[in-house]
Amino acid sequence: MHVLATFLSKRRTPQTRENFMRIDVHTHLFFADFIQHLQGRSSLPNTVIEGGKIITCMPNFRHVAPAKSLDLEEKLREEEVMGIDFSVLSHGLPGPELLGGSEADDWAARINDYLASVVEKYPGRFVAWGSIGFGSPERSIAEVERCIRQLGFKGIQVFSNIKQKVLDSPEFMPVYQHVAKLGVPMNMHPTAPLNIVGMDKSPLVPGMGFIYDTSLGAARLIRSGLFDEAPDLKLIVPHVGGILPYLGGRIAKTIDASPPAPGQPKLAHPVSHYLDKLYVDTVAHSIEALEFCYRQVGAERILYGTDHPFANYLEAATYVEQLHCTAAERELIYHGNAERLLGLT
Repeated sequence: MHVLATFLSKRRTPQTRENFMRIDVHTHLFFADFIQHLQGRSSLPNTVIEGGKIITCMPNFRHVAPAKSLDLEEKLREEEVMGIDFSVLSHGLPGPELLGGSEADDWAARINDYLASVVEKYPGRFVAWGSIGFGSPERSIAEVERCIRQLGFKGIQVFSNIKQKVLDSPEFMPVYQHVAKLGVPMNMHPTAPLNIVGMDKSPLVPGMGFIYDTSLGAARLIRSGLFDEAPDLKLIVPHVGGILPYLGGRIAKTIDASPPAPGQPKLAHPVSHYLDKLYVDTVAHSIEALEFCYRQVGAERILYGTDHPFANYLEAATYVEQLHCTAAERELIYHGNAERLLGLT
């Protein structure tokens, strides 16, 4: 805690920080019962806890998380120091959908009940993204409905692939369409990538594979015609939009220049139209990455996120403070966009 306070006290002076509320849309809290359930399983996913870390083996990937991913009180202490006023909690990796079938749907509901209990315990402090099992379309849609109508969640989390199946698989489409119908955002998060060829060294998967997988998922959803069928769908692509801000022009032109493959719809608009509808968060690993994203995306579609308690979360506010934008735009990034998108105003 002392280290955190020392780190941020140097950056939070009247000369470097406007007194804006901060809403964190990318922050994780694991459900301990789910992690315990995965311990000792003979099939994937499974987990072990050793040396203060949660080690999860998934198809194509071994994920290591700090034990404090389970600690709500530690999260509250660290968010206090980081100046986080309000958080949108998500369960993170591994997701319940990796279990498959009714077991996946059952655990998604239990994870959502747990997050709802945290939200209820700390009114005005948290909301949550709902988890979906994708065991069956009917149960997934029912759980989306329950999350929004009964639990009061402000959106739904979906991973960049569903148990190693591409996001635009036909059986998943009704779920996304129902999310759009409810008018709430769908927040994407990376998972074990579809492809790890050449990324067999573990650090390359979170370093590169995660970012490619979310970008591929978003591009496939666009190409599937989903945004024509559900034009009100609000999709958040994390980690400053992955590769989309950098390669969006190339992706758009190549798709626009090619006829639809057999079975694919003809899009109603150029691909750039759909790319311009996506939201991103500020989880970056350099100020240069956030600066480029800002220039390509615009302040109105960037949401503040830290990825706590992973990776570079201590630098999140530092990068936003260094961003060459106006004070009004910085306020949008810190909280204004999230308030509008999540219906918090």
